Amino acid sequence: MPNEPILLAALIAPGSIESELGKVQAALFSDHGLASAQALPPLLPIAFLDAARAGRGLLLEMNGSVSRGWRMRLTGAVWAEEHLYAGVQSGGVWQTLRARALEICGSERSCLFPAAEGFYLGCGDASPEVRSRIRPAVPEASFSSCTIALLNVRTSVEGPEWWRDVSWEVVAERSLRGRKEP
Repeated sequence: MPNEPILLAALIAPGSIESELGKVQAALFSDHGLASAQALPPLLPIAFLDAARAGRGLLLEMNGSVSRGWRMRLTGAVWAEEHLYAGVQSGGVWQTLRARALEICGSERSCLFPAAEGFYLGCGDASPEVRSRIRPAVPEASFSSCTIALLNVRTSVEGPEWWRDVSWEVVAERSLRGRKEP
C-alpha cells in the first residue's frame, strides 16, 4: 500500500565511505541519468522487516550477534536482481545480522529492492542495454566502524519505480561494535 512505512534494517557507512559512495551515486546520475542512484543515501540493506515484530531491543540483539573486531571492505560494483550495489566482503557479519533480524522479526516483508551484501546504488530503472554499460569505479576501501539502523522508508509509487517519490527517516540507530567475548 503506498505511503505505508516500510521498515528497513541497514548498515550506514562511516563518513569517509559514505562520501566516496556518494560520489559514485552522483556519477551514476550524471553519466546515465539514473535518478534512482540517489534515491537513498549509501546504505547496506540487511532486511525489510515487520515493524510490529521489531521491538526496542532489536538493534541490541543484532549487535550482540556479531563478534568484535570485524572489518569490511568494498569489492567493486555488483548486480543483484537488476539492482546495482557496491559489493562488500563482510567476513560473515552481514549474513549474521540478516539471520538474527529475520529470526526475531520473521520472514522478510515487502521489499523495494533485494537485500544484498553491498551498498545500494539503485539503477533498477536501467534497461538491459544501459545496464550492460554501467561499470562504476567503486573505490578500494575498508572500514571497521559503521552504524546499524532501522529506517522507515515511504513511497507513494508502487512497483519498480518506487524511487520516484521516496522519503526515509532513521527511527533507531546504534554503533555496530559487536559483542564482548567472555
